[in-house]
Amino acid sequence: MSAEAPEADRTAMPAAVRIGWAFVRTTAGFGWRLVQKQAPLALTAGPLGRAVAKSRTSAALRSAGRDVLPSEEGLLGAYPHATSRILVLVPDSAEDEGCWSAAQEQTGGSYASRLASLLDWTPVHLRCAPPSLEVDRAAEVSALVQRLVDHWPEPVQRVAVVAHGDGGLALRAAAAVRSWSATPWQGLVSDVVLLGTPHLLVDPPAGSLAMGRQLDEELAGIVTSDRVAEAVEPIPAARYVVITRPARLERSTVGSLMGSLLWWRDRSRLRRRSAQQLFPTASVVHVEDSRLPLTNHPEVQRALLGWLA
Repeated sequence: MSAEAPEADRTAMPAAVRIGWAFVRTTAGFGWRLVQKQAPLALTAGPLGRAVAKSRTSAALRSAGRDVLPSEEGLLGAYPHATSRILVLVPDSAEDEGCWSAAQEQTGGSYASRLASLLDWTPVHLRCAPPSLEVDRAAEVSALVQRLVDHWPEPVQRVAVVAHGDGGLALRAAAAVRSWSATPWQGLVSDVVLLGTPHLLVDPPAGSLAMGRQLDEELAGIVTSDRVAEAVEPIPAARYVVITRPARLERSTVGSLMGSLLWWRDRSRLRRRSAQQLFPTASVVHVEDSRLPLTNHPEVQRALLGWLA
C-alpha cells in the first residue's frame, strides 16, 4: 500500500522542497509510491526501522479488523461458518488485510468473497512481519499456521495460500520449518499463489546501499541474499504460481528508463552475478493490465477460480 504525505504538510513545504519531492516520486522510484512502504527508506533501513520491526509480532491471524486467537474457541467465534477449505491471504508487510478489498467497485468483489461464495473456501487473513534470516521469526509464522489447522472448527481437507509482495517470502520461510504435528499444515497445502513477490535471488552488490537493494527488488522481482535464505525447499505437493507485471515501473517514463539502465548490474557478464530462482517449481504468469492492483485483479480472480476449483 503506497503512502503519500498529508495534504496539509505538502502545502506547508517550501517550493524547493515540493519540487524535490515531485522529482523523487517520478524518477527511479526511490519515493514511497514505488517501494510501497509506509515510511521513508531511510527510516525502514536504519536503526529506528530495525527497532520498530523487531518489536512487532511476527505473525497474527486477523478477522473483522482484530486479532484472532488460534484456539478452538477463538477460531469458532471468528469463523462460525468454517468449511473444510482454508484460504490463507497474506498481504505485504507494509499493508494490512484491507489491500484485498481494493478496486472492488471495478471487479465486483474480492478474491475472498468470490472464492467463498463460489467454491466454498473460508478466507483467513494472516499478517506477517517483514521477512528476515531469523529462524525464530519463520518458526513463529509456521507455528501459528499449524495452530490454525489443528484447532479449525472443521476437519481441514485443503489449504491454499495467496500472498502479496514480501508476504510470499515470509510464507516461504515458514514452510521450511518442520512441524511435529500429526497433520503438518504443509501437507494440506495444494496451491501457493504469489502476487508481485520477489522470485529471483542475487547476492548483494559490493558497497550497495539498502535503498539500491530495494530498487533492485522492485525492478524485476529481485531480492538479495542478506534478506532471505537461499536453500528452502518448496512444499512438495503444492502448485506454485508467481504472478507479476513485466514492467514494474510503468507509471514513470523516467523511472522506466532508469530501471532499464540499472538492470545491467544484474545482467552484466563483467559482474558475473547470476539470479537463483526462489520458487523453482513455480509457473510465472505476467499480467499486462496495470490499471488495477494485483491484490484484486480480474485476470487473477478468474485464474484463482480455475486453480482452486
